[in-house]
Amino acid sequence: MSRITRNPRITAWIGSTCALALCTIWLLDATAQDRRKTIPDKKSARTRPANSNVRAGARAGAGAITVSGFRVKLMRQVLLGFDRVGTIADLNLHEGKRVKAGEVIAKLDDEVAVAALNSARKKASNDVHKRYATASYAVSKNEHQQALLANKNAGMDVVPKIEITRLLLAEQRSQLQIEQAVHDQAVADLDSTLAEAQLNTYRLKAPFDGIVTRRFKQKGEAIRQGDPIIELVDISTMKVEGRIPLAQAIRLQPGQKVVVQLVDSEDRAGVLPSVFKQARFPGRLVYIDPGVSLVGERDVRVWAEVANLQGLLRHGLTAQITIEAAVAP
Repeated sequence: MSRITRNPRITAWIGSTCALALCTIWLLDATAQDRRKTIPDKKSARTRPANSNVRAGARAGAGAITVSGFRVKLMRQVLLGFDRVGTIADLNLHEGKRVKAGEVIAKLDDEVAVAALNSARKKASNDVHKRYATASYAVSKNEHQQALLANKNAGMDVVPKIEITRLLLAEQRSQLQIEQAVHDQAVADLDSTLAEAQLNTYRLKAPFDGIVTRRFKQKGEAIRQGDPIIELVDISTMKVEGRIPLAQAIRLQPGQKVVVQLVDSEDRAGVLPSVFKQARFPGRLVYIDPGVSLVGERDVRVWAEVANLQGLLRHGLTAQITIEAAVAP
């Protein structure tokens, strides 16, 4: 047996040396391969713009700006209620019914108010005091003139001066009674108008053409002032709202024409029917927020007023908007 195999220390030293040599060769080979790899271009490594919803044509400065991620919202949605307490006497509306602006949609029990209006109108039509004051003035004036004429014809004070003064005062009092009667008549007319206005508070009218979407009360219920009775919405014109990057927002002005197209929502399951996607909805840009978002991207909130053709625009749908003829910054 050789000396190497007989000495364990020499054997261990030789094994360690061989392992170290193999590791060194492997590291040198790996370093060479890394150097042969292609260094990526810095320009290609740049990230895409923050708002990827804006089309490339818009970023390049084209005339139109197309942005997705907008939402369709209702422009007019109100809760209607009475401006007084009372008991509902008439409420025949149901959800889905269409109403016209100015149409009476609900009534309170108005028996007392109707009686008050009839009484006020009767008082306003009474002109007895005015006619009496006019006749009294004519008599008083005639008496005063006759007394003055008698003294003039006689050349002496046939009628004492104190009596002449009394007759003059009577004439002036009758004239003032006419003015008082005219004033009372005007007040009675105003009371009649007030009673009519009070009666109108017992009637609930639609402020615009719309559809009843919710009904909160029933006929015969007692209500308080301001209690919601129905919800009314207008779907003839819709609001399409979203955010646009600041660089593009400075090219926008209220009144610019827009075209809206419905698209599938990225955060909701399901696909829109083709009849929704194929429709185009014209409108105009109404509002451009003067500020920018405080967090995240520097974008601006804008919204447009859009005609709801065929009633396809529904609250909550996602849309893509194209703003035409953008102004150069």
